[in-house]
Amino acid sequence: MGWFVRERKGISWKDQTLDSISAPPLPLVVFSVLLIVLLYFETSSEQKERVERKKSGFRFGLLLLPLVVVLAVNMTMLRHKILRYNFGAPKPVYEAAVETAEEGTPVARLLLFLLLLILMVHYQSSFHSSWFRLF
Repeated sequence: MGWFVRERKGISWKDQTLDSISAPPLPLVVFSVLLIVLLYFETSSEQKERVERKKSGFRFGLLLLPLVVVLAVNMTMLRHKILRYNFGAPKPVYEAAVETAEEGTPVARLLLFLLLLILMVHYQSSFHSSWFRLF
């Protein structure tokens, strides 16, 4: 029966390993914690700066959006006029009446320009604060 049951002949390797484990020295722990905290602050400041840069870029894109829409509409109208001129198609009657009525007062263009101007004045302070920060 001695074959199936082992007798202990001293301390096992598991007990020796658990007995030899101790806490690391205090200066090493302090240095590791300090290093981790400094790395965290460095990456968080870079992250905040990156987020602010993307916010100002997004605001600038929103500011330019009305200008892009106006240019797209203008180019579309110009393209239709050029195609009509090249193929010699006569102007439809209703377009001729609209053009003669708009020649005296371009109200829609003036309103669009005023809307764009008001939008630019409204967002001026936010762009000045994000682009021209004093260090």
